[in-house]
Amino acid sequence: MEKTTNHKIKKIVIVGAESAGKTVLCEQLAKHYNSVYVPEYARTYFEKHDINNYGTSDLEIIAKKQIELEYEYLRKANRFLFCDTSLITIKIWSSIKFNKVPNFIIKSIKSNDYDLTLISNNDVPWVADSQRKNEDLREHLFKLNKHELQKLNVDYKIIKGIGEDRLKNTIKLIEGAFKIEK
Repeated sequence: MEKTTNHKIKKIVIVGAESAGKTVLCEQLAKHYNSVYVPEYARTYFEKHDINNYGTSDLEIIAKKQIELEYEYLRKANRFLFCDTSLITIKIWSSIKFNKVPNFIIKSIKSNDYDLTLISNNDVPWVADSQRKNEDLREHLFKLNKHELQKLNVDYKIIKGIGEDRLKNTIKLIEGAFKIEK
């Protein structure tokens, strides 16, 4: 896959447990900054495939499409591109479910090219849906995300708050990271 990057656009990824508010926050941030966000492809994938019967090969397909979507949306972005997941999430998911991770995912994580990584804290209420299965693992998943980022020596910030406060707190993190003056 050919890499095409727009160096003016800053890529911001939000990771975290299921139902931690990542999608809502990406939508809000994209609107606030008049830009776009990359949706989590796994949700689209499992609208057509059985979420109760899949393997690591499915996760590799999801990872490849997630990367492809990031490059596609990068061309549409204005100043910031918000990513509603990363391959770290897929790696954690694969480790928990299968106790192994496809090599493609491991190799692709190493080429992580996000300008800012944010972890969504679990302070937003759990919202069940047909694809969310791990309400009892939220805190564990939060810690696994931190651990994976630390192993990769990735600097990250933690998103906290509920509702409008969450959005405001995240905007402050972004503006601080990129030294944006009001």
